[in-house]
Formats: sequence, structure tokens, C-alpha cells
Amino acid sequence: MSLLEADTGGNIVNLVRPNCSQLFFVYAGAMGQVEGMNQMTFLQRSGLLRRNVTFVRDQDSRFFENGVSADLPDVDAVLDWHRDYVDSLDHVTEVYSLGNSFGGWAALFFGYMLAVKKVLALSPAGPTGLPLLAELMKTDNGVTDYDIFYSRDIETDKVFAETFDGYARVNLVTREEHGHLMMRGLLNTGELQEILPEFAEAETAA
Repeated sequence: MSLLEADTGGNIVNLVRPNCSQLFFVYAGAMGQVEGMNQMTFLQRSGLLRRNVTFVRDQDSRFFENGVSADLPDVDAVLDWHRDYVDSLDHVTEVYSLGNSFGGWAALFFGYMLAVKKVLALSPAGPTGLPLLAELMKTDNGVTDYDIFYSRDIETDKVFAETFDGYARVNLVTREEHGHLMMRGLLNTGELQEILPEFAEAETAA
């Protein structure tokens, strides 16, 4: 069995668009939710419906230490699955990661490890996973840019985000009015749609 044939227990869901050269890994927050939105609602509101998108969730919010299923039982297996999946998409030339809350931690972690083009971490959270991430990102991977959106009114979010103040390629962006619900806030104002890269057509598209 290859990793791409692994049973993910519904915790990894792929949308493939052969005419788009971009792939977005979207990581859910606690309890596997994108701030209460189902996947189709998020895709429609964000403008990502025409792109290659992979939704990833760790229902236990345990930093993938138990993986996502029996076939992918730990964080290393999940990371290897990501790498194999990216390699399997010949038409994809740009990879991004995006996540809210605990998913913001995941977007930063997997984005760094995969050396994606850009990470959008919205109110990233997870204090027990912060030391690992802070240590990893001290060393620039030479590729990835990171936008971390957070509210200074939420003390835990402030501490998490400002841990990375001064790190290479990290851009800290404050949006006090959205509190911890940064994903929904940026969607409601239209800012998320604006900061996402423009649609890029695959070279092999007809």
C-alpha cells in the first residue's frame, strides 16, 4: 500500500482542479472545524473553489501525534503523505498552506516542513505545540513566507504570534476587531479573498 492509498478516515479530503497550478492545504481548527463552516461554504466564500484544495484535520487537536487514521498513525506519516501528494500532482507548481486556530499551528508546521510558497496562519494557537514550532522556524527554510494574523486583545493569540517577531520571512498582521475568529472576520470583510494569490492556470490546461 502506498501512502496515497492510505485510509485517512475522512480527515484528509482532496479537491483536484487540473486547470489550476496552485494547491492549498487548508487546516481545520479545534474539533476539525473551519470556524463552524462546512468545506463547500468555505470554498465558495474564500474563492478557492476553482483551485486544488486539500482539507486536513486532526480531530483531537494533538499536533498530529496520533496521525489522522490507523494507516497514517503519527505526524511523520502525515507529513510523508503530504510530500507524496504534492509530488503526484504534475500540474501543480505553487503550494500554499492556510489554517485557523489550531489549524494555524498546522499551517505553519506543515508549511515550513514542506517549504510551501506562503503560509497564512489566522489566529494560530496551541501552546503545547509552540516550542517545537518556535525552534524549527529559527532556521529559515529559504523558501516560505509567513503571514500571521492575530488580535492583541486575545492574550494567548498575542503570545503565540509574537513569539515569531523578528523571524525570517514572518509578517505579523494585527486585526483587533476579529478577535480569535480571524478566518470568519477576514471572510466577512473580503480581506481573505484579497490576500489570496490570483488564480494561476496550469501550463497543461487546454
